Amino acid sequence: MTTLITIAIFVAGFVVGALVTRKNLKEVNAVVAEAKELAEKIDKKVDELQAPKKPATRGRKPSTKK
Repeated sequence: MTTLITIAIFVAGFVVGALVTRKNLKEVNAVVAEAKELAEKIDKKVDELQAPKKPATRGRKPSTKK
């Protein structure tokens, strides 16, 4: 019985969400476009941070005394 209620609530929420989205389609499209732009900016920054760096150069090796 509880699974039936859970499924019914899920379906009702999905239908209500679809109806609200359909009514506010322009706003949803604007938010999606903004999210895509932000994702592109973040991808560029991540690529920039992951760029290969020069390996650290070591100084001279200390001479070993025998």
